[in-house]
Amino acid sequence: MTTLRPRRATTHRLPALAAALLLLIPAAGCLDGPPDTSSVSVAEALAFEVIGRGQQARLDTSEIALRDAAAWTAYQDSLRPLQPFEPVNFSQEMVLLAAVPVPSGGYSVHFEAVEKNDDGLTAHYRLSIPADDCIATMGAGVAFEAVRLARTDGPVRFEHETEAYRCTER
Repeated sequence: MTTLRPRRATTHRLPALAAALLLLIPAAGCLDGPPDTSSVSVAEALAFEVIGRGQQARLDTSEIALRDAAAWTAYQDSLRPLQPFEPVNFSQEMVLLAAVPVPSGGYSVHFEAVEKNDDGLTAHYRLSIPADDCIATMGAGVAFEAVRLARTDGPVRFEHETEAYRCTER
């Protein structure tokens, strides 16, 4: 003869308790009303394309937006890219250039994002530097990268981060 065990009463209450909590948690956020978005500035990510990069240039630190061919040509004459620069149609595009003097080889500049907001454009780039476990060529240089994107008017603000990379696993 098989004996039946009575079911525990708590097992039936758990699904009901979980469902009640799921209903109450979103409702708790509604008590204060909708968030105030009147002063929030929304940034729009812009597409960009790398048109050249390198390690050698005859200029100092430079973060610049170039909106015409004559200005870009003047800068191109000071830069030694790893490969020839891609062409730019200045009637529809502009160039952002970030160049940073560096003490040795192994450094690089990479644009990570360009955002359009109420104040103009913000260009974010990263300066990658070799960590102490890297062997780098001796000799100062200028790490740079140039990108093209759709032409816009207004100011451009550059923001950068510095990040060391390792050459060996630890």
